[in-house]
Amino acid sequence: MKNLNKRVKKYAMFFFIGISTFYLSGYILRGIHAPRSIHLMLLIYWTLFATGVLVIRDFSPSFILKGFAISFGALFLISAGFFVLGAYNHMNSAEYWIGAEKLGTVPEKYAVVTESEIVEYPALKRALKTAGQDFRIDSTEWKQVEEFLHLKESNVIKVGEDYYQVHLSMSVA
Repeated sequence: MKNLNKRVKKYAMFFFIGISTFYLSGYILRGIHAPRSIHLMLLIYWTLFATGVLVIRDFSPSFILKGFAISFGALFLISAGFFVLGAYNHMNSAEYWIGAEKLGTVPEKYAVVTESEIVEYPALKRALKTAGQDFRIDSTEWKQVEEFLHLKESNVIKVGEDYYQVHLSMSVA
């Protein structure tokens, strides 16, 4: 029983190595973006993992493999959880923005939009009238404009003789 407790403590240490790698990486790598941040996070992981193996002094392949699986599994699960949470927050953000920029030159690719089509999208109409200024709209209007531009296969549109670049953005709450 004493041997089992010792083994559980060893594996628990590797579990916490995986979790602490995530938090240490978030603290140390603040401001560094992917893919460099991922490479550096793995470097921190390998350093902590090697230190854990050296502290425990059990160099059997089966122990090292189990320790790796436990620590990397914990690191992977907590990282995946934060990515899922970020995606969820992004898709359910509180603020939706639209804006348009009037272009001075004729772009290579654009979609022709008629005045009658614009009437159906009041937010798009307002964005074209106030070109250069972004403003908040509700999610329903934002999604309608997004689908409309997706159907047109371009967010660069021609209305009359003018060309506009339409910007749609969300802010994570």
